[in-house]
Amino acid sequence: MNAVLLILGVLGFGAVVISAYVFTVAARNYVSDDDNTEESLSHTSHSNQYIPRAQSDRRQISVTSFPITVNGMTIDSDRRKLPDRRLLA
Repeated sequence: MNAVLLILGVLGFGAVVISAYVFTVAARNYVSDDDNTEESLSHTSHSNQYIPRAQSDRRQISVTSFPITVNGMTIDSDRRKLPDRRLLA
């Protein structure tokens, strides 16, 4: 019985040590404000760029025709065309 408890204690202590290590590595990599690494510099330079979109990128025709039935409920009209989308048409 003592051997089983000793093994469980050692495994539990090992799990705590491993989880503490994983937490500190994750905190250092993802929470830190240090942007000295090459990865973080290349990532931030691409993520902050504004990419303008043309009108041709947007859908010009409606994909769905109303009325439609979704999950057994009939939807008569598209609420997204109303000024206040919370109102039911």
